[in-house]
Amino acid sequence: MKMLHLATILLTLSGVLTQSSDWGVKYPDKPIYAVRGFSVSIPCSYSYPTSNPNIQVTQKLWCSMNSNKGRCLDPTYVYNSASNTKSDFVYVGDDKSDCTLLIHNLQFSYSGEYRFRFITDQPSDRYTGDPGVTLQVADLKVSLIRLSGNGTLKQGDSLNLTCDVKCTHSSSQFVWSKNNEQLNTSGPVLHFPALTVRDSGSYTCTWKTNETSGFKMISLQVEGLTGENPDHWPIWIIVVLTAGLIFIIVAIPAVIYNRR
Repeated sequence: MKMLHLATILLTLSGVLTQSSDWGVKYPDKPIYAVRGFSVSIPCSYSYPTSNPNIQVTQKLWCSMNSNKGRCLDPTYVYNSASNTKSDFVYVGDDKSDCTLLIHNLQFSYSGEYRFRFITDQPSDRYTGDPGVTLQVADLKVSLIRLSGNGTLKQGDSLNLTCDVKCTHSSSQFVWSKNNEQLNTSGPVLHFPALTVRDSGSYTCTWKTNETSGFKMISLQVEGLTGENPDHWPIWIIVVLTAGLIFIIVAIPAVIYNRR
């Protein structure tokens, strides 16, 4: 009995109770990847003996192991429910079982391991989820790769637009759109076997996972065979065509009337 009591004291002093399966924190099994400048949601759930009505969660904490040397006990928490400080780290969970963390305006420095810790109103009842969850922040890039032609893009040239994020994720999806209209294609590569002037426009690649998304845009301007884009005719051509059309509308009925 004395040895068991001593073991319980040691576990309590460590700040991590493991003597009961009712206590725990669950994170995603794999690292979470996200795009710099965007937001990410880190799913998280926690448990404690809810059968005991005397136990109430009084404080929720998230720590970055970049600033905590091996233990989530230092005061430099990225989130602390006891503080009103506003930051990029927002707790969107509850006091029962959800400990989800939302991070805005992601930076490379946010990459690392994160752990959730909760404290109850019972002096010896507190728990830290160890090991935590790993976040990796990367850049999203859209590259233009010429397959034929050089210099200014012209009709008949071929190229690929490639969407690249430096990570691999089983739930990754790539969605392409042109001028804010979604294209019927998927995958990280958008292929143009032979460009036309109608391919000119702004293209956006959106990268999505279950936890986050990010996008990057690139513009294409394709010249016609004469160096003119018929979708953007000079004003003088539009004026001449309009005047000619008005003349035809007015003149032809007048000629028919005079012949009568």
